[in-house]
Amino acid sequence: MKFLSKANSSDYCVEVHCNYTDYLTTVKAVVGPATSEVSISVARLLNMNLMPQISYSASAKILSDKTRFPAFLRTVPSDVYQSKAMAMLVHSFNWNWVGTIASDDDYSRSGIDNFISEAENLGVCIAFREIIPFYASDQKATSRIKEIANVIINQTRVKVIVVFSRASYVIELFEILSIHNINKVWIASDSWSSNNNITRLENIQNIGDIVGFAFKSGSISTFQDYVKNLSYNLTSVNIFLKKFYMLYSFCSEVQNDDIDSCISNENYQMNYGNNHVSNNMELLHQGNYFILKNIEPGVVSSIQSSVIALAHALKNLLKCNEEICQRSSDFAPWELLKALKNVNITEEGTRIHFDSSGDFLSGYHIFMWKLINGKMVFNHTVAEFDIEKNAFIIKDSHFNELKNVISKCSNSCQHGQLKLSSEGQHTCCYDCVNCSSNMFSNITDAQQCYYCLKDEWAPAGSASCNKKQMVFLEWMNAFSIVLIFFSALGIVLIFVIIVIFIKNINTPAVKSNGGHISFIMLFSLMLSFASVYLFLGKPNDISCKIRQCLFGISFTLSVSCALTKSLAIQIAFNFNPANNYLKNFYNSWLIIGFCTGLQVIICTMWLIFNGPRTERDVLRLPREILEECNEGSYVAFAVMLGYIALLALICFIFAFKGRKLPENYNEAKFITFSMLIYFISWITFVPVYVTTKGQFLPAVEVVTILSSTYGILCCQFFPKCYIILFKKENNTTSSFLKNLYDYSLKSANISPHSQISPKSSLNSIPPLSIQKHSFKNSVKINSKSFLENRVNWMPRKRFSSL
Repeated sequence: MKFLSKANSSDYCVEVHCNYTDYLTTVKAVVGPATSEVSISVARLLNMNLMPQISYSASAKILSDKTRFPAFLRTVPSDVYQSKAMAMLVHSFNWNWVGTIASDDDYSRSGIDNFISEAENLGVCIAFREIIPFYASDQKATSRIKEIANVIINQTRVKVIVVFSRASYVIELFEILSIHNINKVWIASDSWSSNNNITRLENIQNIGDIVGFAFKSGSISTFQDYVKNLSYNLTSVNIFLKKFYMLYSFCSEVQNDDIDSCISNENYQMNYGNNHVSNNMELLHQGNYFILKNIEPGVVSSIQSSVIALAHALKNLLKCNEEICQRSSDFAPWELLKALKNVNITEEGTRIHFDSSGDFLSGYHIFMWKLINGKMVFNHTVAEFDIEKNAFIIKDSHFNELKNVISKCSNSCQHGQLKLSSEGQHTCCYDCVNCSSNMFSNITDAQQCYYCLKDEWAPAGSASCNKKQMVFLEWMNAFSIVLIFFSALGIVLIFVIIVIFIKNINTPAVKSNGGHISFIMLFSLMLSFASVYLFLGKPNDISCKIRQCLFGISFTLSVSCALTKSLAIQIAFNFNPANNYLKNFYNSWLIIGFCTGLQVIICTMWLIFNGPRTERDVLRLPREILEECNEGSYVAFAVMLGYIALLALICFIFAFKGRKLPENYNEAKFITFSMLIYFISWITFVPVYVTTKGQFLPAVEVVTILSSTYGILCCQFFPKCYIILFKKENNTTSSFLKNLYDYSLKSANISPHSQISPKSSLNSIPPLSIQKHSFKNSVKINSKSFLENRVNWMPRKRFSSL
């Protein structure tokens, strides 16, 4: 009220006016106060006359609202920036589980609410929010502080606590916690971050690390020089200095060992008036250095800026130069307020300028309390926060050591894991679950796992994907080596048989096996064995197309040759009218060409419209890419195999009917066996081929090819080779004809030891011109005539030697 009273009045009363535009007050501007609570109360009164009020440390967010506090200015930033910087600090160190403590006042509530809002936006969870209410009774406040201390002790996972509070409450809280050695990180607001009374607490180092925020200060060298030269004056109106010198003199005499504790002792402060000030000027000079050591640079710098801003505003308002002011000091407060808002100067490196909210954007010093020589100090700046750049500027690498502190509700999920939050819990409290197979996560605390590419795989809990290995039936695979061996063996055996047959080409054994047709059959079997190699190794489009067609055509040629032989035997040795009709149409080369030609057409159409091709199957095998041949049209594949089966069935039927031929001409029996082996092999092949997966699928067909090819080779050629090599007496014309003659007589129900009457009926005995000679002479004289009458339809070249 004294400030707002009319100028030159003696009673300090505020006159009532409808318009205060020209109302001249006793005081034109106010610097202070320090706290937000008092600043808010004072500002509401000073607003009436728009009297400028510049606070040097009141930082509550509400004071930036110019609709409610139009005359309030401050030389510090709003707590909005401090709260934001704290939240960024917590987030940058990956602390997501923090506690908060605030006293119940405008400054603390506003600061902590802003921090919580900013922190939650950055994904930080608040483990607890404790408020210390303002109690009229100190006993109730102490009780509440003890409750908060128990919460802090029990919250073992919370390693970081943000505190916006009065220094007096922090002192009580730390006194309780210091005996428990809780070792946490405390983030201190500017209200207590540089409070000397807290640093003097016993065992203060047991509470952990304190990271303090303080307003960024400019140079205070001129003020320091001023303090150094202070002198005591009994007539001085500086009450503070008078009280300080008295207390300092008292403490230096009573307790020289710890003058800091003495001066901070409330009992001594109450009794300082009973002591006189020492006349020892050296002691008083030491008192000046004590002041320098204990001042808060940020506060001093802010007060300096307030005074300098007022001085320049007055200079501009009164139009002053170095000698005189052109305008009278009779001006209304609002005029000075207007001039203050326009101040924009730089003083000793510090820019003095108020923004549209009446705030400074000077930024913050961030410092860590440090124990030196048994005393806690806080003059070690580790970083700065630039408000305009919205970033930290690291000044000391020790600042990064805080990253070693872990303050999380749950341990971080490692690479290969997924965060899985439980319903009703904080988002920062979660379980870590391994990613499923073929999925991965490569960041810490991943929110989701990602699928591997089609050509990649990953085990459960994987941080990356592995490339699938290309697989196929390799040449050096043990199974492949076995198949190669049997295929090569078959080819070698064919060459051996060809050599044997060429050397004995004019013997009955070779001629009865088809003569030149045998060589064609051996060549086709050789191609079947050779097709095996196209099923092995890395497939390509050419090998995929050739292998099936090569086998299909070559094996069809082989079965066609066997069919012509079985058909010839059936017609030659089965006496019925149908055979006489069929013999007129029999032509072995025509049959072979026609049967093989149909298979060539089938394979050609298959290749043209939808032939085999290479394919990479990335889905069938979990960790491998199967490089295989896609048969294209499986219908065409089935038609090709089915056609071979049809020829084999016809061949089997004819051969089965001729299975009781004479001993040396029992080729039909072996053809029957070879066709049976073929049927068994390929009937087994179908279900195995359909159910087999992976690189060994081609081996299934190879085994079937080898078994069916070996069946024909062993059954139709090995017996002939046996006769040629080990039964040479049976490989003569006479022996061969004797067996045929015996078979012919048996078919006519005539004993070979009886004489044949020339009068015998043609219906009961084959038409022969045979005399009544012995059996031996009959064979020598009439065997050729007999055979020619029996099989005179057969090709002359084949039968002439018989």
